[in-house]
Amino acid sequence: MGKPYFLPMINCADYKDTKFFPLYRLVSWACKLVAEFRVAIRMVGLMPTMSLATLSAADVTLTWNDNSSDETGFRVERSTNGSSFSVLDTVAADVTTYSDETIQPSSTYWYRVNAYNEFGSSGYTNVVSHTTEPEVNSAPTISGLSNQSLDANSGGSNPVAFTIGDAETPAGQLLVSVTTSNGSLIPNQNVILSGVGSSRNVVVTPLTGLSGSSTITVYVTDGVNTVSDSFVVTVSPVANFALSDPTNGSTYHLGDSVGVDLSVLGGVTPVSVTYYLDGIPVQVVEQAPFNRSIELPVTGTLAFHVVARLSDGSELESQPVQIDVQDIVVPSSLTVSRFP
Repeated sequence: MGKPYFLPMINCADYKDTKFFPLYRLVSWACKLVAEFRVAIRMVGLMPTMSLATLSAADVTLTWNDNSSDETGFRVERSTNGSSFSVLDTVAADVTTYSDETIQPSSTYWYRVNAYNEFGSSGYTNVVSHTTEPEVNSAPTISGLSNQSLDANSGGSNPVAFTIGDAETPAGQLLVSVTTSNGSLIPNQNVILSGVGSSRNVVVTPLTGLSGSSTITVYVTDGVNTVSDSFVVTVSPVANFALSDPTNGSTYHLGDSVGVDLSVLGGVTPVSVTYYLDGIPVQVVEQAPFNRSIELPVTGTLAFHVVARLSDGSELESQPVQIDVQDIVVPSSLTVSRFP
């Protein structure tokens, strides 16, 4: 704390005799003044100076100069209104930094420091203040959704996998929900979510007998922020047919006629249907009903398929069906009968 001060020693008791009473009063006053002056001298030298405030998002680090040599320690005081301070903490002698890790987001704090020892406390440093940033709550994320194409009456889609996440909230605590833009094709109850943690799935099932498209929107929320992502499900009509009279799997022979029962799925009606046999169009039907009987003109393995043309000019081509056509059965056991 610097070079000590030495004051002359005065024994006030030497002047207690009544004949020296006026002098005794003067000396007593001088003794008291000297004692207080000595304490004041020792306290003034303790006053530090706040020279730096290092501020971060998580804490406030205060730094000051140690201008004393015999302090017991330092008191760190904090205020939340700039006027009323209270002791936040104390540090030992010769310590010149302190980190406040109890700060809250979106708050302003004021700080000051003083030194203390057995004789009392120094004055305060300059006051520094800091306003903390608002609490950061990033939005969740969704990734991996992809558009889907289905045939009418084909049942549900394969599971559509997607991933969710959040910087502050565990994935298992995120809330996931879905909506559909075309409830007449894919109702909300036909969109099923599954999965746990960050790995999730969604399965969509269109209603039977319909075609069209619907946008499926997936929402993820952490309770504060909500994000969404979408994918489109396209349901296409299809042309199907079945062989009848005789049915598929029967024995077919050259010259047989096979009934073809056509069904166009997806809620559409064709304007014409072309029947193909081994890639060659053998009949065009432009009026409902479109079921026809087709003659088998050759032997061998033949492939049937049909193409239905729709009113918008688009075409639906069925999957082929193969059949084996055999020669006409040769008559056997020929006999000659004689008639009278």
